[in-house]
Formats: sequence, structure tokens, C-alpha cells
Amino acid sequence: MKRSVSFAVVFLLALFFGFNPPAAASDSDAVENAKKDERLLRPRHEVTVTASPIWKAVKDCSVSVGILDETDILAARPLNALGALTRLPGIFAHRTGDFGRTDIEIRGIGQRGQRIAVLVDGRPEKMGLFGCAVTHAYPLDNVERIEVVRGPSSVLYGPDAMGGVINVITRRPASGFRTELTTAVGSYKTFSLNLRHGAAFERFDYYFTADRMTSDGHTAHSSYLGTAFTGRAAYDLGSGLTLTLRGKAFDGKKNEPGPLASPSLTSWNHYKRGSADLSLNGRWEGGEGSIMAYADFGRHVFSDGWSSRDHYRGAIARGSLALGADHRLSFGLDARFFGGKSYNAPRGEWEKSDVGVYLHDEILLGGRWILSAGARLDRDSQFGWEGSPQAGLVWHAGENTSLRLSASKAFRAPHINELYLFPASNPGLKPERSWNFELGISQAVARILAFDAAVFTMKGTNLIESSPNPAGPPPFKFRNTGRFAFSGIELGLKADVLPSLMLRGAYSRLDTGGLTKGRPGRKIDLEIRWQAGRFRTFLTAQSVSEYYAGDRKTLPIPSYTLVNGRLEFAVTPSVGLFAELNNLSAAACWIYADLSGKAAGLYEMPGRNAHVGLKVGL
Repeated sequence: MKRSVSFAVVFLLALFFGFNPPAAASDSDAVENAKKDERLLRPRHEVTVTASPIWKAVKDCSVSVGILDETDILAARPLNALGALTRLPGIFAHRTGDFGRTDIEIRGIGQRGQRIAVLVDGRPEKMGLFGCAVTHAYPLDNVERIEVVRGPSSVLYGPDAMGGVINVITRRPASGFRTELTTAVGSYKTFSLNLRHGAAFERFDYYFTADRMTSDGHTAHSSYLGTAFTGRAAYDLGSGLTLTLRGKAFDGKKNEPGPLASPSLTSWNHYKRGSADLSLNGRWEGGEGSIMAYADFGRHVFSDGWSSRDHYRGAIARGSLALGADHRLSFGLDARFFGGKSYNAPRGEWEKSDVGVYLHDEILLGGRWILSAGARLDRDSQFGWEGSPQAGLVWHAGENTSLRLSASKAFRAPHINELYLFPASNPGLKPERSWNFELGISQAVARILAFDAAVFTMKGTNLIESSPNPAGPPPFKFRNTGRFAFSGIELGLKADVLPSLMLRGAYSRLDTGGLTKGRPGRKIDLEIRWQAGRFRTFLTAQSVSEYYAGDRKTLPIPSYTLVNGRLEFAVTPSVGLFAELNNLSAAACWIYADLSGKAAGLYEMPGRNAHVGLKVGL
């Protein structure tokens, strides 16, 4: 196996460097160049790099894609990067409050990030022992945009992408020097301070951030303290090649009061996370490619005695070739090695690995039809080989009308914690598998109105869940609970009513059969943006209903509607003031958090709260 993997890596490296491309724009201009080029796969419209192996227009994707830019994130007033996603259709978050965990589910699939590929600039960022996303460690200090693929994407991203993909894309500075300082204070003795500094020269640029956030929390024993540093440096090697080095360090401690059913005044968790990657990217006429080596690592200490170190390392090689004006072939290889060590019960050290290769072909037919197909082959160190096919079709019925159809297989191998850690572990678990079928339509009206709709059904087997253990102890055990079927409808609407007024709405309807625990059946999101002179206003609302804390629609959770507002005033072009008022109606709100053991349950969300702040740019 090692010999075959080494051969594949050498082959991709040789293919990558075997090109002799003409000079091309640097990677910092990639999106803009993609918008300016009118040919297939290089369109002028909004583009995504996450839903396809190459830069591609959202309207040309056969899967459902959501993109949040800096203004979208600001309107959502999140306290970490993943919290911004809850305004998109089909996405819901399990939370313990404004601070701490914000575990995203896409179409009812998530499990604390184990079933979702969570990336930063294309780099997987996970905890090695649990395969989960430590959401504390995703501050908003350097985020330029977030791209989300709703639905399985195992062909491109492997076994973690069973529910979808989240890619947090960090910023690169414009020309010259730029420094920004943002600070805010608010309810519950909340304080935040964020410093950003970057510069761009002819062939070199860098960007560094420092972030500090503290709060007493909205309930007893829910205080939070987090510090994060990020850095990025890129150098244009010429001939279309860019070398980029990134790094991040995070230290966060959260006092967790526990769910309403079993509160605690002594529990806490302390996370220390770090990550780094080195990548070489090339873009040229007729082809593009990238090679990345990365490492995630961390130290976790909890009040219940848990103490561990973990790692998540790997390499990614991707390439794409134009086989004609309207035909493109993409290929890639991923190798991941993850694990860690526990210093308390269960004491031990565990390792796993996964290696996968894929091919993805895409062609334009008749000027209106885009046909795509791909396949991936993975080898898990414990469960062996697994194949994942995918097919998609896009029909541009008119200049402003697009229809899309996709079918894809996804899988997820049991992670280390499910196999070996804690009494609930089960070494006899089998991999989860599912098929997703989706039909969507996008419609635009005179650049004023944009509408998107999708219907989907997802059917799978061997879903892993913690279930009662009649032969206990332990009282619960991880088991493959058999077949599952999720289906739903997602609607999105955006209206630019006036140059100064924008309206946005989203509707989600999710049917999970009997697996209703923590998965709302209905969600509605509304947003109004208005700008007049130096003032800019955001008003958002979210309504959640058909919500349960148990399966088979048991233990109903009260429906809720949350309304938030934000007002900004530009004192000068480089100095701004802002104020936020959240949960304007002081609505009572409880959210179910699907955590391990006694931590699972209902958590009370904050009542009415306010924050004011200052932003200065130099």
C-alpha cells in the first residue's frame, strides 16, 4: 500500500511540474480573473472553488451551493465563523450558547462535524481522536468568505463529507499596507478585540491577526475566554506559481453549565489548537493544480478528568486540464493520518489513516447543457476499499434560468472515539453509506430578483448513533441503527429592491422520519439591509418550529423566533461605530445540543442583549 501511495504522489507531482505554463495572474487575482473570463468554467458570475475541483460559477454547479461574503457574515452577527451559516437554507446549529460549541448540521447530517468536511482554505481542520470540528477555534478574525455545499461531496472530499462541505476562506490583502482594529463591549461583560494587519507588494504579501474575546456568559457558570492568532504569507514564484504558508494558534476555555436537565457549576473545557499548511498553487492557460501539506494538532483538558493530545495530518494534490474549449478533466489525491493519545481512562494511543484518489470530468454540450461525472476510491486503514460515484446535469434553459440534477454516494468510516474510546465505543461498527438525489432551479429577474429552490432525498444504511444498551452496563452503546431516509425542500430569495435596500429570505423543510432529535422540521430566515448616507442597518429574524428533543417527535421543544438588529455609522472613511441589539423581543429560546453523555440536552439561549463597538482602519 505504501508503495502504491508513493507512486501516486510522485505521478501527481510529475504531472503538476511537467507543465511549462505561460505567465499567469497570481492566486490573489484568481476569483476576479474567473469572473472576467466568459468561457465555460471561467465565468463572470459569482464563483465557488468548493463545489467543484476548479473555480466555477455557482449557476453552473449541479449541487446546492451557498456563499457568504463579509457583509453576509456581518449581518448574521455570529461570534465564530461557523455560526454565520445558520442563515442559509438547510443548515441548523446545535449550540450551548453564544460562546462555546456551534455544531453545524446540513440537512440533518452533522454529528459535531464528523459527517461534514470542515475546511480552512481547503485544509481539513478536525480533532484527531473524535474527527469533530472544534468550533471554538474558528474565530472571524481573518475570514473573507465562507462557501457551503449542501449534500454529500465524498467524491472530492472523502469520507468526512457525508452531509456536505464548509470551506472558510481567509483574506489576502490588497496592495500596500492595511491595519484594522475592531473592539466591542456588551451584555454579560462581553469584550472583544481584533487586530488585523497585512501588506501586499509586487510578488509577496502577508496577513496577520490577533483576536481576544471574553464574557461572563448569559447564565451562571458559562464564562468564556478565547485567544487566537493567525498568519498567512504568499510569494509569487512566477510562471503562474504561488507558494503560500499559513498558520493558526488558538487557546480557549469555556465554563459549561450543562443542559437544563442536569446543570453543573463545576464543569469546564480547555482547548488548545494549532494548525499549519504549506501549499504550492499554479494557474495557467489550460490547466491548474495545487499541492498542500498540512497538520492540525491540539491539547484538550476537561474538568471531568479528560486529558488528551491529538493530530490530524495529511497531504492533498489536485489538478485540472482543459481537454478542449468546453471540456475539463480534474483529478486528485488525498492522504490523511490522524489519531492521538489519552492520558486518563480510557488510557491509550490510537491511529487511523485514509487515502483516496478521484477523477472528475465535465463537458458543455450544445451551449446549454453541462454534464459532469466523477468517481473516488478510498482505502481506510481499518475498513478497506470504498468507492463513491457522482453524476450531475445542469441545463441553462434561458439566460436567467438554470435547472440542476445530481446523484451522489457518500460514506463515513467509524471514527476512533466510536470504535475504542469510552464505554459506549463499539469496535464492531460498520461504515455509514448513503445516496443523495437532488433537483434544483435558479431563476433571476432583471438583476433585481434571484430565486433558488431545491428538493432532495437522502437514503442510507448503518447510521451510527448512541442507543440504549439493554445488556448494559454501559447504559448506552454506539450502534449501526439501520436504514434512514431524509428528505426536504429548500428555498432562497434575494431582492435588490433599491440600490440602498436589499431583502433576503430562506425557507427549509426537513423530514427525517423518526430521527427527529435535535433536527427542526421547519426553519425560516429573513433579512433586511438598508443604507442611507453614512448609516447602514441590518435586521434579521429566524423562526424555528417542529422541533423535538427526542426521536419519533417526542419531547417537543417550544418554537421560537429571534430578531436581531445592527446599526453602523461611518464617522470617517476609516473610522466606524456600530451597535447591536439581539433577541429584540426577549423571546424564550432553548436549543438542543447533541453532545456526548450527560452534556446532551436543552440549553437556554441568551435573552435580550446589546453590544457597541468601534472599528478603525489605517
